Amino acid sequence: MFGNIYRQVSRYIPQQKTLWFRFKNRVTDERGHDHNLYHEPTEIYGNWQAIETEDAQSMGFDSSSIYRRFYTSNNIKGIRRSTSPDYLVFNGKKYEVTSEMDWYEQDGWKSVVCIEVGAYDR
Repeated sequence: MFGNIYRQVSRYIPQQKTLWFRFKNRVTDERGHDHNLYHEPTEIYGNWQAIETEDAQSMGFDSSSIYRRFYTSNNIKGIRRSTSPDYLVFNGKKYEVTSEMDWYEQDGWKSVVCIEVGAYDR
């Protein structure tokens, strides 16, 4: 009925450049510790929105952390069994994807909730 609403809205709401690190695989070192490997970053665009503390609490998140929602036309992955989530870098901060609202197959967009995990130090 409405088609891809995200594509329509993104014409009017400014899109922000973000680096997307897709999870590749997990390797175990000689000490038995797992380490996540990620693909080289891809530059993508989307829209970042703050999540208020009360909303984060109602979603079951820790109120002492900073959460943001990112809307994009890219197929970003959250936490899955036997994998780690993708992560994003925006304005010098690293964000781990904690959950996703997946409209990608149907309408070509996603909304992901991300937690700020620190400064990007690459």
